[in-house]
Amino acid sequence: MKILGKLITTGIVLGVILIGGAVVLPGLTKNRSSEVAMAIDNVNPLVQTETVYASTSVQPVRQFIGGGGEKEYEYRLVTYNATGQARTITFDTQWRLKRGKYLAIRTKGQNVESWQAVTREKVPSGVRQNILMA
Repeated sequence: MKILGKLITTGIVLGVILIGGAVVLPGLTKNRSSEVAMAIDNVNPLVQTETVYASTSVQPVRQFIGGGGEKEYEYRLVTYNATGQARTITFDTQWRLKRGKYLAIRTKGQNVESWQAVTREKVPSGVRQNILMA
C-alpha cells in the first residue's frame, strides 16, 4: 500500500510540473530567438500552430555558410497574427528576401515550420495596417 501511495503522489507531482510547465513556458519563450525556445514550443502541446505575417523590409541580421556549404541568411522579423498580436521571430533561409514583399509564415510558437511570399491582398487588412505602422 505504501508503494501505491508513493506512486500516486509521484504521478500527481509530475502531472502538476508538466501542466504548469506547459502553461508557463509559452510566455517565457515568446519573442526569444534561441534554439531552446524553438525546441520548447515545438514539443509543447499547448502551443498552437498559426500563420503570422511580416514585411520583408529588413536586412538579414547575419549571413553564414550552412552545413552543406551553402550561403544562408538569418532574419529577425516582427510578425502579426490574424488578430493583430505582434511577435518577433527569427529564422534562417538559403534565399535573400526581396525587400518590400509580404510573407505568410507558419509557426508553432517561435518555431518556423514554413514560409512563403504572398501578395498584399493575401495579408488580412488589419495585419497590413500593423505592418505599415511598425
